[in-house]
Formats: sequence, C-alpha cells, structure tokens
Amino acid sequence: MAVSARELVVQRDRFRLEVETFDADASGTALLGRNGAGKSTLLLALQGLLRYTGLVERSGRCAGVFAQPAVLRGSVVWNVATVIGAATGIDSPSAHERAQAMLARVDLRHVIGLDARRLSSGQRQRLALARALALEPQVLFLDEPFANVDADGRPPLRKLVREYIARTGCALVLATQNLADVMTLCTKVMVLDEGRPIAMLDVSAIETSQDRYLQAIVGESGHS
Repeated sequence: MAVSARELVVQRDRFRLEVETFDADASGTALLGRNGAGKSTLLLALQGLLRYTGLVERSGRCAGVFAQPAVLRGSVVWNVATVIGAATGIDSPSAHERAQAMLARVDLRHVIGLDARRLSSGQRQRLALARALALEPQVLFLDEPFANVDADGRPPLRKLVREYIARTGCALVLATQNLADVMTLCTKVMVLDEGRPIAMLDVSAIETSQDRYLQAIVGESGHS
C-alpha cells in the first residue's frame, strides 16, 4: 500500500504549500516542522480534503485521525459503527461487533454507551483512532493523534497502530511534534518549513542532525 504526490501545490489564503515529490508506504513517513510549516495542509491534501494542483495517488481505502477529531451525536459505539457501515456496507450487527472490539482495544469499553460529545479530548482521540482502524484502511493519515492522550496511554496506542501496519501493510503518514511517535512508527522524516520541504531524513539521522528545530525535539524528548 502506498500514497504518493508529484508537483503538489496547495494555496490556502496567503499560505502556499509546494511539495515536488512525496512517497509513503508501510515503513511510515513522518512530517515534522514548526507550527504553520504545512504539515496538516499536506495531510489534508494527500487525503483529497483540500483543493490542490498536481498528482496524488492513493491505494485503497483511506482513514485519518486529527488532533481535534469531530464526534457525531449519539453513543460512542454508534459513532464507530455507523461509519463502518457506511464505508464498508456490512450489516448493522456486524458493524457494532467490530466497533465494540476496536473500542476495547483503545480502552474505551467502559464508555461505549455514553454520548460521544461528553468524552474528554483524549478520549475523543481514542475514539477517532478506533474509528479509523475499524475501517481497515490501506492508507492511514495521523495528525498529532496522541497529543491529548495521557502519557501512560500513548505507548499502547502506538503499539496498536504499529501492529496494524505490520499485519496489513497499510501505508502511514504521520504529522507530529513528538519524537516517540516518529521513532515508534516511522522510518523516514520530511521536515517542512514555510510550506516547503527542507530535508528528507532517515529516522536514525534525527538525533545527530544540526537543525535547531530537530535538536529541540530531541532535547525535549530527553534523548541524548
């Protein structure tokens, strides 16, 4: 599975994103950059959620998780099951069964009957991840997917994503400011600045990079 872009240009008011070449597969590509660098814009364009010029190719079903995911009116389990049913066409009992199983994997079993709008921000991110993985995508787009999750809850969720990718070969594009996310899920890093890629690195090169932004990320994570 893979997603790729060639000569991609997005114009959003005064902000312009220009990416000549982009490729991601199951090995995982992380997008790093300061606030406003274009990470989320690139993710949205790759998903076809923003107007762009150029060529974008995606293989199979896509799913995404945003830093501030939307929830629908209704129960937590209904929020997942209704999306599964609409996307896959499976019957309602099967959709609910799949939804309940995935919600248990993200530690939301105890709130499946709760109105989703009552969830905390971290719980909403768990819900969004369950919804995305339950769709069994071939391409997964993650935008700060664990930012609001408790620190001790992030490693199990990273493991869940990693295991899904290993099992399915799903392509991954991850936008984050968290080095642990990158090191756990990706092998390649694209660094963006003011709407343009300024570096393409192997993950192993992050900790020795002389770039001040990357050094700050490494320092904040506690890596030496």
